[in-house]
Parts: sequence; structure tokens; C-alpha cells
Amino acid sequence: MRILAAPGPVSYPIIASTLRNKDVEITFGKESGENVDVVLDSTVSLARRNLRIDYVTIKGLMVIHPDVGKRIGVWRKGSAADVLTRALLAKKSISAELVYADEMPQLMALLKDGKVDSVVVSSALAKGKTFEELLNVPGSCGATVFRNEDEFVRLYNEGIEIIRQDPEGSAQYVLSKLPIKVQKEFIIGNIMNSKVEVTKLNSDVEFKNLIREFV
Repeated sequence: MRILAAPGPVSYPIIASTLRNKDVEITFGKESGENVDVVLDSTVSLARRNLRIDYVTIKGLMVIHPDVGKRIGVWRKGSAADVLTRALLAKKSISAELVYADEMPQLMALLKDGKVDSVVVSSALAKGKTFEELLNVPGSCGATVFRNEDEFVRLYNEGIEIIRQDPEGSAQYVLSKLPIKVQKEFIIGNIMNSKVEVTKLNSDVEFKNLIREFV
């Protein structure tokens, strides 16, 4: 099984699955996805790359904390969080100013200092309203499956089980395999505070239409 994955939360269960399945080959990046069985990324990024979203793997990953405000801190311009926030403001006719930061802890500092009145952050950092609630999006992360569909679903579900059974140990293992540095607590928080399950998406047309002008 060959996987092309963005090195974020979407990859954590499939990395964890390699504790038991040594024949899984994971490449981190956002290339075209040629010659791989599965591409894992945020649903926004899959849509941006003109890839079909076959499965949703994580829901509720990004939240607006504590609620939708008038001055909203957002992680990185052009990110999935930014795209969904701008789509929300447009669809709900909400007037708000966006303030960008390169790191999520910076957003929490802006909120604490009163420089913004709400922030869009990972569920690992705060509780809030999800984009699934606010905008009826199908999910935060997903998969494009070219081949070996049943095996992918099995592996991903097994990885979820491994993380839930041993959050500390599996997070340390995932951390050792990632090409980027994150806190172990961030890995655990993302999985434990989000809804992580493999769900078939019958159609991604409505979602792609929703975000088209913002990607």
C-alpha cells in the first residue's frame, strides 16, 4: 500500500497503522498523487488539487473559539482554515476582520491579549464551533482512493484503534515518523478531540462548489 499524505492530523492514523503493518509506504507531500494507492489531505486541499474526495476521515478538526466574532484570528492565509472561514463569512453574510498568524499558539496569544475576539484553531487547542456545524461541510480531512480501497479502510481504522488504545505511545511513534516538528500533546489532542472515522462520501460536488471561489 502506497500512501501520499500531508504531514498533518490526517496522516496520524495511517502512520500508527505501520506499527503492525510494515508493508505500508508513506510519502509526505502534496504532489500529483501518481503511482500511489491513496492520497490523504484536508478536504479543502483535495478539492484545490482537483482530486475526488472519496472518504472523510476527520470531522471537527478546526473550530472557531469561543464563537464567530468580529475580529477573527486565522492560521495562515490560504490554509484550509482560511478558506473555510472566508466561505463561512460570505455564505452567512457575516462582517468580520481576519487577522492572520503563522502558528496556532500565536492565535491563542492574540485572543488572550484581546487583539482578536475569536480564533480558528485545532480542536487540540480549544473547544468551539466546528465548520461541520457552521457551514455543513462534510469533514475536515479526507482521502482520495485510487486502488485497494478495502485495505485502506482497514488500515486507517486500525490506526485509529491503535491511537485510542495507547495515546501516549502511539503519539510518540507518530512523532518519530513525521517530517515536521509538532508537540506530542498536539497529536493526541487532535485525535481525541475530533471525530476520527472513515466515512464514505457519496458526492463532493456541493462542497467543492461551496469553496470554489475561496481556494
